[in-house]
Amino acid sequence: MQTGMISSTPTAATPTSSSAKTTPSNTLDANSFLQLLVTQLQNQDPTSASAMDPNTMVQQLTSFSSLQQAQDTNTLLTGLQGQMGGLFQAQSAGMIGATAQVSGSQFNLSSGTASMNVNLNAAANVTLKVSNASGQVVATLPEGNLKAGANTLTWNGKDANGNQLPDGTYNVSVTATGANGAAIANTTSMGVTVTGVGFQNGAVSIFSGSNSYNLSNVLEIDA
Repeated sequence: MQTGMISSTPTAATPTSSSAKTTPSNTLDANSFLQLLVTQLQNQDPTSASAMDPNTMVQQLTSFSSLQQAQDTNTLLTGLQGQMGGLFQAQSAGMIGATAQVSGSQFNLSSGTASMNVNLNAAANVTLKVSNASGQVVATLPEGNLKAGANTLTWNGKDANGNQLPDGTYNVSVTATGANGAAIANTTSMGVTVTGVGFQNGAVSIFSGSNSYNLSNVLEIDA
């Protein structure tokens, strides 16, 4: 993250204006509130029946105090948020080298082997269709009857003709049906090795090779 820039090239001095320009603002801060209160006191007639009574004065001073305390609290919370963000980033770096279970339906083929997890709500007959990056179905894998719960499925990276496919990421669609032919609900995930951690716009992502996954999709971290 670039936080500043230092240039070795000298720059001409910027001329200053003799008159300061005031930019209108719609935000009422503590200083503006106090100025309004002082102006009100300066322009009221103390002999008038409509002049501010002591109770009103106390109420406005109390409002000013509450406003100042709220702004101080916001400043403190902003500082704490920055510190917590830095601490979280430092802790996230400890995930590098670990294995993460990430929600998604993919085979990450490496050296002719890949695996993914299918969690079934009930026992089902499962078939996987594997597609390449172009959306072309390259392999159909009849996994047969699988038990309810977690099942780890593997793929040797070969297409329908027995040819070895190159390493990379392949999308997987899961068809799971019960004994009566009805669809069985399922969720899928895959294990990836964390090779890096990234931070952008307050969000954290993990990297596994050239693939990135949002931290909200990480289901489990294994040492």
